[in-house]
Amino acid sequence: MYKLKYFTLSKRDKNKLKETFYQTEFGQNIKKRLIRLLIIGILSIIYSIYLLITSENIWELIMGIMLLSAGLIFILGSIFIRINKLNNYLIKNKKH
Repeated sequence: MYKLKYFTLSKRDKNKLKETFYQTEFGQNIKKRLIRLLIIGILSIIYSIYLLITSENIWELIMGIMLLSAGLIFILGSIFIRINKLNNYLIKNKKH
């Protein structure tokens, strides 16, 4: 069974874990990629809201809805990936 040690930590321990993980080279690379995913998700949600407000035909409305769902998937995906990577780091490094 997959261990979810990350959820059992206190807020202070989670912040300490994030600091130590992001100081590694792998953590720095992951952080850049996750920030990129988050920015793409936010921009796509903003543009989809613009499309939904100013839609003149059905295709713009459909495109806005699809873009909104893709933006939400990007944001939620970046959150789940962050939790997964932090949990794997916590399991592999027993000193935390």
